[in-house]
Amino acid sequence: MCKNSHLFRNSYVRAVLWMQLSILTSCLNDVITKYLATRLPACQICFFRFCFGSLVLLPIGCYKYALTTTRFTLHLVRGFFLAVAMGLYCYGLAYVPMSTAIVIGFTNPVFVLILANIFLRENISWPIWLATLLSFVAIVIVFQPTMVNHYMAALACIAATVVFALLDVINKRYISREPMLALLFFSNAVAAFCIFPFAYLSWQKPTLVQLLSLGLLGIGSNLILYFLLRAFALAAVTALAPIKYTELLYSVLFGILFFNEWPLGTTYIGAACIIAATSFVAYYQNRL
Repeated sequence: MCKNSHLFRNSYVRAVLWMQLSILTSCLNDVITKYLATRLPACQICFFRFCFGSLVLLPIGCYKYALTTTRFTLHLVRGFFLAVAMGLYCYGLAYVPMSTAIVIGFTNPVFVLILANIFLRENISWPIWLATLLSFVAIVIVFQPTMVNHYMAALACIAATVVFALLDVINKRYISREPMLALLFFSNAVAAFCIFPFAYLSWQKPTLVQLLSLGLLGIGSNLILYFLLRAFALAAVTALAPIKYTELLYSVLFGILFFNEWPLGTTYIGAACIIAATSFVAYYQNRL
C-alpha cells in the first residue's frame, strides 16, 4: 500500500513538472508573439508560426511513418479554425496586457460547455449556467479599462477564446483515433495555407532576428502540446487542472519584466471570479 502510494506521489510530481513546462513554454511563446506583434502584422506571425510548426514535425513524421490520415476534411476544419483563433489572439495580444489575455483564456472550459450544448446536444444544468454568468461578469470587469482605448483588441481576445473552445469541442467529438503527429502536422499546414492570403496582403520583410523568433514560436507551439501530453500520461486531467492557474503568475512576471505591464486591480478581481467559476464547473462535472 505504502509502495503504491509512493509511486503515485512520484508520478504526480513528475506530471506537475511536465505541466509546468507546458505552461512556461506557452507564456514564453506569448512573450515572443507580443514582441513580434509590435513589428509584424498578426497574420504574418501566425503564418510563420504554422509553417515552422509543421516543418519541424515533417522529418519526425516521415521517420515514424506517422503522417497519414483518412480524415483530411477534419484537418481542413481544424486548420481553418486554428488560423482564425491564432490570428485573433495575436492581434489582441499586441494591445492587451499578457495577464489580461491569460485571464480571459481561463474561461475556455465555460465556453466549451456552452458550445457542447449547441453542437453536441449535451445538457447543461442551472448551476453551470450560473457559473457561466459569473464568468461573463468577470470578463467585463477584466476588460473594463482596456475597452476604453483598445475595444477591438479586447473583443479579439474574447473571440479567440470562443474559437479555441470550438476547437476543443471538435477534438472531443472527432479526433480520438487520429495520430497526434498527423493531427499537429496537417492542422499547422492547413492553418498556414488558410492565413497566407491575409499575410501576403500586409507582408513585411522580417529581419534575421525576427525569423529566428518566429522559428522558436513554431517549435514552442509543438512543445506545449508535447509537455501537456506527457503530464496527462502520468496523472488525471482533473488532478492537474488547478496547476493551469499558475499561468497567471508567469504572465504577470513576464509582462512586468519584458513589457513593463503592471496588472490592475480589476485583473485580479476578474481572475478570482473566473477561477472560482471554472473550478466550480470542474467540480460539478466530476461529481456528476
